[in-house]
Amino acid sequence: MFGRPEWFKYRSTGWGIAPDTWQGWTYLAVFAAVFIALMTFHVSESVRQILAGFLAALLVADSAAIWVLLGKHQDERTRLHQLIIERNCSFAAVLSVVAVIGYRIFHNRTDTFLFDPLLLGVLGVMVLTKLISTIYLRFKM
Repeated sequence: MFGRPEWFKYRSTGWGIAPDTWQGWTYLAVFAAVFIALMTFHVSESVRQILAGFLAALLVADSAAIWVLLGKHQDERTRLHQLIIERNCSFAAVLSVVAVIGYRIFHNRTDTFLFDPLLLGVLGVMVLTKLISTIYLRFKM
């Protein structure tokens, strides 16, 4: 939309993107300036909230588009490192959810639900995402 993938890099901590060039910093500064200007307009609170929500959604959508395209603008080593990081985070997430389920089952033997069933939903979504991704990549290759 507005930003370019070559202006950004993968964040070294957390998820998402971080500015890597002056254009990336300018991109963020313009969004911040527009948001601050929007908050100072003398309009009704409901209009201000709608405009702020629209601006935030626009920033999130543009950042997601940049993040998706970023892999094409990074060198092979950076992409490989990012894949290893994402794999390790996914593995840690699965282990954490399974550990919480085990802990809850062990400590809540008298409850109707031995653990929060939403945790199984989280695991199910993770498995479904991996399955769909695997099928998509097999057909693509």
